[in-house]
Amino acid sequence: MERFKIFLLTVAVSVQVKSQDSTTEPPVQIPKPQITLNVAHKVLYKTERVTLSCEVTGGPPGLQYDWYKNSEDLGEHQHNITASDSGKYECKATKGAMSEKSDSYTLTLEDPPQPQVRSDWTEAFHGEKVSLQCVIQASENWNYMWFKGQNKIVSNDETNIQGNTLTLSVQSSHDGEYVCQAELQGRKVTTAKSTPYSLTVRELPKPELSITPEWKTFYPTEKLTLKCSVKEDSDKWGYEWFRNGAPLPKDKDKDISFPGNTLSISSAKAVHSGQYTCRGRHLKRTPVTTGETGAVQLLVYDTTPKAAITKREWFELFYTEERVQLHCNMSGVGWKYHWYKGTNPPIINPELTINSVSHAHTGDYHCKAQRGDFSVNSKTLQVRVQARPPASLTLETELSDIMTGDMTLRCNITDGRQWNYTWFMNGQQLNESSNVLKVAGNEETIKSEFKCKGRNVVRPLYSALSDGFIANNIIFKRKILLAISGCLVCCIVILIIGCIVLKITRKPEVKETPHTDLFFSMTDSKNQTASPMKEYIDSSPTELEELQEKEELITDRTSVVHEDGVIKDEETPASEANGLTSFKGR
Repeated sequence: MERFKIFLLTVAVSVQVKSQDSTTEPPVQIPKPQITLNVAHKVLYKTERVTLSCEVTGGPPGLQYDWYKNSEDLGEHQHNITASDSGKYECKATKGAMSEKSDSYTLTLEDPPQPQVRSDWTEAFHGEKVSLQCVIQASENWNYMWFKGQNKIVSNDETNIQGNTLTLSVQSSHDGEYVCQAELQGRKVTTAKSTPYSLTVRELPKPELSITPEWKTFYPTEKLTLKCSVKEDSDKWGYEWFRNGAPLPKDKDKDISFPGNTLSISSAKAVHSGQYTCRGRHLKRTPVTTGETGAVQLLVYDTTPKAAITKREWFELFYTEERVQLHCNMSGVGWKYHWYKGTNPPIINPELTINSVSHAHTGDYHCKAQRGDFSVNSKTLQVRVQARPPASLTLETELSDIMTGDMTLRCNITDGRQWNYTWFMNGQQLNESSNVLKVAGNEETIKSEFKCKGRNVVRPLYSALSDGFIANNIIFKRKILLAISGCLVCCIVILIIGCIVLKITRKPEVKETPHTDLFFSMTDSKNQTASPMKEYIDSSPTELEELQEKEELITDRTSVVHEDGVIKDEETPASEANGLTSFKGR
């Protein structure tokens, strides 16, 4: 019995566990919902019925839905809702403890567009055809209805409705106000009625449009004036202005004014570009207008470029005497050009030409293009000028030139390049291309002026012209110098020869003594009183005579005896005679 109770208890527990396991369900996964629209039109209007659906693809059955608009709960729990207002819509799908929210969906519902009646005619005369257009900015397919006053217009012989256009074969009864209304095809959308459009039957004159100045392209801040005129009864007409077909409102642009029959733009801007037309508006029978004039295309650039400078044969560094040629240009017509360098007075010309540039032309240049009160400056252009390599002319003194009286001129340019040379005599070019010029010294050439310069195949093509050289009396001075030098040389040679001869031929001076020495010897060099040259120069005729007498005396009294190779003489002491010593034989 005890065992049976235990068995029953075990079975009961097992059944209860199995029952609990069977009631436990796995967690539910809900895909992300998406909001869809029941219509595929690009533009939706408030008068339409718009249905939003919360779609959960592959979701479990039995989902509950919640809708939100601009994050506020709408209290809607259906799969679909009808929306009548613009806003950001969201939906949430829920089952049990699991839920998933969609991305926000922006719904835009617009008011139906406001149609407008447009026409080139505000006045008409009996028999004319006048077309009125009902214009809607939206691009959908619209059906149009026309009303004159409160009466709907239907097509007949005098009125024809085609598309958005009402064409009238003008009768007196057509004078009045016209409105139009549009209905969207296939959709329950109807616009409000347009504003009334008045039509007066009358013959209209044709206005004319002109522009001052005459060009059609302008730059920012330029001034211009458009003039609209009606020749017939001109004092009865006012004027309306259009740009690209749209009326130009007054007082919306401070740069545009409408004094009288003119449109004045005091400071042009890019937004003023477009096709301008005008039409006449009757001052007493408003709003009777003429047809629009032909369009004047006006172009205003966004920015004002600088005047362009065209360089011809331009170098960063010019050499003196080269040509500088600059041209100033500005897009458009009617320009006058002025060239400026520093504070110098301007040069009024589109072309600036300096045929031979010098250091005085170094500086900053710019041009100014001007038409009327408007002007544009160019960028500053720097002209730099460098002196040409200098040529130096020198006279070379050669012995052969001194002897012949000719001249040797040398032209030298020290810039390290190879040069050919051109020589000039009194401004006339000579047939010589080397750097040395040989000139015969004559009466013509010594009075002529010589110059030289270098020539090259690359810039600079030639050097500066050397300073002039005139020989004048240099040749004669050379000849005089040669004569003087010759004389000096001859005198020196004669003196040297005379000294040598004198030294050789001169005999020593002997004093009168009772005994005459046979031999002479030179005394100490310190006792020698003078050199032969000095004696020759300082001697007087008396001294010469004394020398001659002494020579004769020595010759007569000297006796030399040769015995057995021994010289015998009187035993007398040595005596000095004019620096010479005489000895007796012992």
